[in-house]
Amino acid sequence: MGSTDKAVITGFICRLCSKMNRFVIHIYGEEGERMKLAEKINTYLPITVNANDQLPKTACLHCIERLEAHHELMEQFMFARRKLSSENKSTTITTSSTSSTSIDTTTASSSPPPC
Repeated sequence: MGSTDKAVITGFICRLCSKMNRFVIHIYGEEGERMKLAEKINTYLPITVNANDQLPKTACLHCIERLEAHHELMEQFMFARRKLSSENKSTTITTSSTSSTSIDTTTASSSPPPC
């Protein structure tokens, strides 16, 4: 393939793993925009991509697969958190509105503490 400089110019270096790869997707190209690659990279990874920086604008298929898997995992976590949170609110509201607890103070003072 030649030098690394030439690979950067022609877009064969992955921005995420820095390896040269024949099969890459341009982060800001049509496919990259459709996949929301820049948004996912900036959200999930400890790097920031910008269309105006001087670094490579491509990502290899292996890194994209891993990024997509991470995105799906994060979406699953968010779904579970929302679901559990709403179920917890429903249970708390149902429990507090349907149960009334009364304490018999005469037996409570003479009973041993619970184990």
